[in-house]
Amino acid sequence: MKPWGYYACAVALLTASSVVRADARTDYYERAAKRDMAEFAALDRDRSGSLTRTDVMGDNDFSPRFNDIDTNRDGIVTREEMQRYIRQHYGVEPPAS
Repeated sequence: MKPWGYYACAVALLTASSVVRADARTDYYERAAKRDMAEFAALDRDRSGSLTRTDVMGDNDFSPRFNDIDTNRDGIVTREEMQRYIRQHYGVEPPAS
């Protein structure tokens, strides 16, 4: 095999492995987004479409991220803020709710 043939094979292998890795990462982020939206819905007991600090008190997963999700710092996480958080942190579209 000519030297450029080795390079072509190496590039093909690297490209294929990065595609598999990207797909696995995307799958993970999609599952995380789905879990976060399900948790948002479960914590939204009054079905108002928003969460307060009181709503998430004691939840060890959502509570520590509350300030990161509450982008306008009004003490309320809306569905839109949750969806924005998912887009920014996971790089995927939030699941339809």
